[in-house]
Amino acid sequence: MDPRHRRVLEAILEHCAKIEAYVAAAGPAWRDDDMAVDAIAKRLEETGEQAKLLALDVLLQMPEVDWRGLKALRDFLAHSYPSVVIGIIDSTINDDLPVLVDAVRRFLAADGQTKG
Repeated sequence: MDPRHRRVLEAILEHCAKIEAYVAAAGPAWRDDDMAVDAIAKRLEETGEQAKLLALDVLLQMPEVDWRGLKALRDFLAHSYPSVVIGIIDSTINDDLPVLVDAVRRFLAADGQTKG
């Protein structure tokens, strides 16, 4: 794998880990905490931005990830933040991020095994 793609995928995992940490730190009421929502939204935006840096052949190797949706969420957050609906962020965290994290981890692990 191109080292740039590895760095991008590792950055995606880092952003996802921070989102999980922000949600955990703010607790169940994170949706009512403007600072937590802002931090989570920013990390989701950055995750989508990183996804835009990946080549199509890399994306196609993780078909379970909604890459188009992730990129669209990035654009929505970047350009329409005042109208962000907490439900979109919440469903992304609960439904999409676990799939993304699992797929990226498996992809990186498989790539690491092919080098040895």
